Amino acid sequence: MKNVIFFFCIVILTLQALLTNALASDLEPVVRLDGYWKFNIGDNMNWAKPAYDDSDWDDLRVPGSWEDQGYVGYDGYAWYRKKIMVPETSSDKQLYIELGHIDDVNQVFINGHEVGKLGVFPPDYVTAYDAPLTYYIPKGYINFGAENIVAVRVYDDYERGGIYDGDLFIGYDLYAKYLDYDLSGNWKIFFTNEENNSFAGDEIELHDIRVPSCWEIQGYAEYDGYAGYIRTFSVPKELENESLYISLGKIDDKDKVYINRKYIGSVKDMYSTSFGKGRYNGGDWQIRRVYKIPKGVLKPGEKNSIIILVHDEGGVGGIHEGPIGLMTYGNYKEYEDAFDDGSYHYSNFVEFLIDVLD
Repeated sequence: MKNVIFFFCIVILTLQALLTNALASDLEPVVRLDGYWKFNIGDNMNWAKPAYDDSDWDDLRVPGSWEDQGYVGYDGYAWYRKKIMVPETSSDKQLYIELGHIDDVNQVFINGHEVGKLGVFPPDYVTAYDAPLTYYIPKGYINFGAENIVAVRVYDDYERGGIYDGDLFIGYDLYAKYLDYDLSGNWKIFFTNEENNSFAGDEIELHDIRVPSCWEIQGYAEYDGYAGYIRTFSVPKELENESLYISLGKIDDKDKVYINRKYIGSVKDMYSTSFGKGRYNGGDWQIRRVYKIPKGVLKPGEKNSIIILVHDEGGVGGIHEGPIGLMTYGNYKEYEDAFDDGSYHYSNFVEFLIDVLD
């Protein structure tokens, strides 16, 4: 009996380690955001401005609900503000802000610029209390080596409120180092009622979208269905004679990729790779996409187009995590090898036990 108990203890501890690894962020922190923030109840969009004087606001510890810090029973609007310094040494990196979980609706600003929002504020209230919050920070929004203001607008409908748990920081994608040409940033997106392979550019309405970042936090809350991402780019001269791959990070849920209107691949092509082994059973949304670009598809010295058709089956949608860009064969292999360690994701406990006992 003791041996059986010991075995299951080992199994549980191992499973915990696997789950921790599966849920761990792929961002490397540059500035930690936990600690005391300025806090005030009410709602005023002027509170997003960097020059606003918040010296008479309360100090609240983050993460931690405001209900547990003196605002018992308060439901409604409130704001957080924090002054931070971002080192000059990070100016060459694409940065993101991670804010754990916020109850219920949030809108985040850096130096007065909105970087994202999740949930829907009243009167059409929709909660996002359990959604992980990672927002792309456009270049130019941060003052490197100088003071910056992070402001977070929150609406709480009931029970605990505010930035209540999780890891909070500004950081960069650990795996962006494998990119030879970064394609993150501003893309175009269109939404459609059905899968669209016609590429009828004259008949679709294009909207601006940041990549990587799910579309819910960019004004398309609760949208589930079909969409298409579009981006044009020129191949850098130093890469024209290389064997190239396109990395598209993680996409929720299904995708089909075209370059210059030629089909390149879809998520099923990733199942047998180190990015997909054991992970596709847990959902396509967590598989990293990297597709080989066949010779002759890219046009050196000309504009090339990428079209990514996405089908979101529910929850968060779109290209939600990087890295996004072109890789040479050498960097692609290093990127794949980084995941070829056997620490696969398991869709359920039975699957895990079968693999352990095999």
